This record gives sequence, C-alpha cells and structure tokens, in this order.
Amino acid sequence: MKSAARLLGSSLAFVVALALALAAAHWYRVPQLAGTPERSAWVEPDLLCSLASSAVALSVAAWSRRSAVGVGAIASRSVFWRALIWVLFTLLFLALWATQLGLLTLLVAPTHALACARLVTLWSKWRSDVLFERAG
Repeated sequence: MKSAARLLGSSLAFVVALALALAAAHWYRVPQLAGTPERSAWVEPDLLCSLASSAVALSVAAWSRRSAVGVGAIASRSVFWRALIWVLFTLLFLALWATQLGLLTLLVAPTHALACARLVTLWSKWRSDVLFERAG
C-alpha cells in the first residue's frame, strides 16, 4: 500500500515539525530592542528551530503533493476547497502558536497548515484506497 507508507512517513515528519516548533516556543524570548544585541538574531535557537520546523513542514507538503491530489483524495480537483482547507488550518495554527512564538508564528503557521492540509488529503486518499480494496 503505497498511500499508507506515504501517509505514515508524512505523519512522522509532521510530528518532527511540531516538535521543532515546540522547541522554538520553549526558547522564544521577546526581542529586546534597546541596546546592542548579545549575539546575532540569526543564531538564536528559537529562530533556527522555527526555520527548521517550517522546512520540515514544507518538505511534508512537497513530498505528498502528488498523492494528495490523486483520485480519492478530498478536494482533489478543486483548488478552491484545497485553498479553503489551508486557510482554515492557517487560522487554527495562528491561534495556537501566536502566544508562544510571537512574530515567528507568521513563519510557522502557514507551513504547518499546508502540511496539515496535505495530511488530511493523504488520509482521505488512503481511506478511499482501503475501501476500494475491501470492495473488490
């Protein structure tokens, strides 16, 4: 079952993306705008974890792209419904991450939403494959 393996791999990678986002939330500090920074903002652990989390989430979305729009996937032929699912997940992740990540939420939430939307479509594809195999 190819769709099952892709769903499992994508789900595990999404868990890694969530773990990296939680690590970013753990290390997040409100930026101090007065005075000289102690070190470069590019080596802050919260920023690095947020970037890694977004990269992993984007890789989930890219890796599952073809299966997520195949026959049996939810909203497989409708760009409007896929975009609506993404927007709803983005709003959900914005609400979840806003207090923990501050401005980094604008980086993490859309990529996590895209990966989550692809996971939903992968799940629906896998479910339709299972039902098709049982029927015939």
